[in-house]
Amino acid sequence: MRTVIVVTLVVVLAMGGGGLAWYAAEETADLSTQSTTAKQLLAASDGKVAEETTRDGLSAQIAEAETVLAEPVLTRLLTGTGDARDSLGAASAAVEASMVEFARSQVTAARKGVTSAQARAEKVHTATKGMGVDDAVRAQLQAAIDTLAAVDAAANDAIAGADLTELEKAATDLSTNRSALTLATQSLTDAQDAITCPWPDQVWDPDSGKVPSSALAALPWAPTHLVRSDVLQGLVELDAAYSEAFGEHLTINSSYRTYESQDALYDPASPTAAPPGCSTHGLGLAVDIGGGVQTFGTQQYNWLKQHAETYGWTHPDWAEPRGRMPEPWHWESVLVGAGS
Repeated sequence: MRTVIVVTLVVVLAMGGGGLAWYAAEETADLSTQSTTAKQLLAASDGKVAEETTRDGLSAQIAEAETVLAEPVLTRLLTGTGDARDSLGAASAAVEASMVEFARSQVTAARKGVTSAQARAEKVHTATKGMGVDDAVRAQLQAAIDTLAAVDAAANDAIAGADLTELEKAATDLSTNRSALTLATQSLTDAQDAITCPWPDQVWDPDSGKVPSSALAALPWAPTHLVRSDVLQGLVELDAAYSEAFGEHLTINSSYRTYESQDALYDPASPTAAPPGCSTHGLGLAVDIGGGVQTFGTQQYNWLKQHAETYGWTHPDWAEPRGRMPEPWHWESVLVGAGS
């Protein structure tokens, strides 16, 4: 205790009362300001860091700085505040770096979403050329495509840097303009649908009849028939259950149809076949079934009505007995109308 008092007196005598007060005030002000800034950073970084442990470290250093600030003036003069400032600075820098890493990951993820939205938009824009849609509607989509392309290029530049503000702006701009592109794409899709598909339960899709072979799979018991690969397993399981109940496979009379084959079937004077671009057969999401199923009220039809949805297949409302076009044979994947 005497040693501390002696050292303190030496400091006091060396610096003088006024110098001591000034020095203590400066030390306190610097650490206090740094602590306040760190608290603001801690609050702003909530949910915006790649590693949550960096925020834990900053919180601990803020608490340590507050402990130092609460100590008596003479104690701070003897121990100094340099270590506290250095530790708080390092913890703050770690949080800032983690925020940059997080923001960069957000931009990267947003750009992946943009790629799929751009591909869809380009496909719709190309498919509607010369199909009767108002040029102004197509021009709006083209403008949205161009704008998002420019935003994406800016985002690519932002990723190369470490400016947090630019990265956060890039993520926001990508999200905003992707939404605008999606809306413009849907507007053009709806406009084409109104021209091409005469019934509300028909939906125009640029992929209808143009599904790549890599996305299609043959039915094991009827290999000349194809459906989209991601709905095949449910249909196989449905067939297995049907076979157990009736001793035979589902009789498949129609499945995936190309744009050309749908066009050949379509008769504008008859609602039997949908126009090309409007048929769920063209998406690889529908099959026509015979073997008794083609008639309402049979054992086979009733069995499917009871069990098909368990395996991801259903009979659409428009094909029901009181629907627009009663077709007991037409069955669709539950993915129809689900944005798939």
